[in-house]
Amino acid sequence: MKKLITSLVAVVGLASHLYAQNGTSTLNLQVSTDGTTWSNAAELNPNLGQPRVLIRAQISWNAGSGTQTPIGFASLTWQPVISGVRGGGAIAAFASQGNNNSGGGIDLDASPMNGPFGRTRPFAATGPSGLQSYMAHSHSAGSGGAPAGSYFRISRNDVSRWMGAGPTTGSEAVNNFNGAGGIASVQKASGLVTPNVDPPFQVGTMNITLFQFALDVDTLAPGEMRSLRVMAPIDGMTRNAVTGARQTSWFRDGTDNFGELKADIFVNDAVINLVPSPAAISLLVAAGLIVRPRNRR
Repeated sequence: MKKLITSLVAVVGLASHLYAQNGTSTLNLQVSTDGTTWSNAAELNPNLGQPRVLIRAQISWNAGSGTQTPIGFASLTWQPVISGVRGGGAIAAFASQGNNNSGGGIDLDASPMNGPFGRTRPFAATGPSGLQSYMAHSHSAGSGGAPAGSYFRISRNDVSRWMGAGPTTGSEAVNNFNGAGGIASVQKASGLVTPNVDPPFQVGTMNITLFQFALDVDTLAPGEMRSLRVMAPIDGMTRNAVTGARQTSWFRDGTDNFGELKADIFVNDAVINLVPSPAAISLLVAAGLIVRPRNRR
């Protein structure tokens, strides 16, 4: 028994050591009003004839003090959220399904204001099917267990509850406690890619665009000003069934078919400031009415 305990301690110690070598992930949410310049904040007057804002999510590996360096991104399931929306706004149509045989996804256009939108290739290697396609859910006045306010939230069409709401165990936990019903940003392992069928495996660990979509903002009333926040709440992400942690997966090397490297995730929000005219921006800043993005975990 003593030998068994010693062996278990050694294994646990080894596992802890390996985990300590892992880094973290940052999901960086960015916005653009022209499809060329991207940042975590943008100002827009939707009354001037161009009310569309592009939104993208980029993932990066942060080595920290660890020694592990993955060869590429494996997977993260997550749920984009925009707060402060109103009934006149809408999320533009995007590719709402994946294709398990060919990897699905879209190729981003050089001038993307009119799309295509959706998960980028090769990060759409799993569904959903037409029966469980992705859609933008609308929450207001606490609907679906949402907090106070009004929101768009992108997930599978059958995941109607707010993140963290609903049963915590069983088949209904997917709606929406365990994060499994969100956007599945998944890449096939390099060893499982079928040439001339699947998109090529994407090597790299920095600024990987997983998903890009568009928000059409409703017009402002005379003198009105407000801000929209683009978020990816941690409670809406992949949940490690063993530890309960919300984590991303990365491929250790070319022989890794499962995304063995797990990393805790940090999120950088983005903010869209709606202003009546460019000349008013300085006045809004002075009054403290323009919101700046903040880092979140």
